[in-house]
Amino acid sequence: MSGDDEPVSQELIDYCATLPGVLVGASVLLRDRHGGLVVVEPNYKPGLDLPGGMAEPGEAPHEAAGRELREELGLELTVGRLLAVSATTSGTCGRVVLDFLFDGPTLTDEQVAALAPADAELDAVYVLTPDQALPRFPGRTRRRVSVALEAYASGACLYMVDGREYRPAKKRVWHEDEPIPVGTPVGRAAGWLFDPEGRVLLVGDPDGGYALPGGGAEPEDADALATLTREVAEEANAVLGKTTHVGYLSDPDGGDVRSRSAARIAALGPLAPDPATGWSWSRVLVTPRRAAELLGDGYQARLTQALAAQRIAHERLGVPILDDDSRVDVPPEGVTFE
Repeated sequence: MSGDDEPVSQELIDYCATLPGVLVGASVLLRDRHGGLVVVEPNYKPGLDLPGGMAEPGEAPHEAAGRELREELGLELTVGRLLAVSATTSGTCGRVVLDFLFDGPTLTDEQVAALAPADAELDAVYVLTPDQALPRFPGRTRRRVSVALEAYASGACLYMVDGREYRPAKKRVWHEDEPIPVGTPVGRAAGWLFDPEGRVLLVGDPDGGYALPGGGAEPEDADALATLTREVAEEANAVLGKTTHVGYLSDPDGGDVRSRSAARIAALGPLAPDPATGWSWSRVLVTPRRAAELLGDGYQARLTQALAAQRIAHERLGVPILDDDSRVDVPPEGVTFE
């Protein structure tokens, strides 16, 4: 307590002692200079994990993370910024568990060469690419690591509940075929990208969830189309042909908007890691109606947007209206359409 802090009363101390406790864990996202992840293989549970563990009584999360690095790997390191906080609700473990995921310093080649388990609870230590590591994590850990990688790439600090990023539900307003108001910033851009048969491209994460290709705007992006073009290249190695505006989603509270475009896909190159996270999205081509189902919550709103994209792509880009329910998994080597 600093000299400016008010003293804590005994009454407050006694009250806090009556409140239910939570378990606190901490782990560290360590990398080598090539972007590989340092992962450990515990012998008391299946799958891989990040270096880390549970905090001891009176220990702050960052202190626990540093101690675990010493005990598990023999590394004396200062942990970096907080990347994510993951809350596991009591329905899973009987008590609420808060996991703090910290960034770590980049290891030197000498430190990597010397990596070995320093704890009897570990069987091995590996340095793996995200693509190699993610399938070997248990599901909940895999989701936490995926979000931590996104936080590392974006500079954000993210919050998860039961392994999923927490995003407060907002009823965004869909503006079909309306131009984005001049001067309104575009926070995210995504695309309904069509193959010659009328199917649209979705990208899949390691847990089987799907998303439209696209992502957040970067300072160097000149406009929404530039954001879309860059993001679909990074996520899906997609090259776009003709493109047209479909509409945008606005936040009732104001702020930026989310742009939606339709485009013909000229080519899908070989599957490659996303520069933002280091792991590769899967790619699938499905009908717009099926895409609306696979994209998760808000089916009716998604369907309205999907059908608008299908109609506009048909009218302006010559994309056929596909009535069947066909699905094509894009091969890792990619495909060329135009």
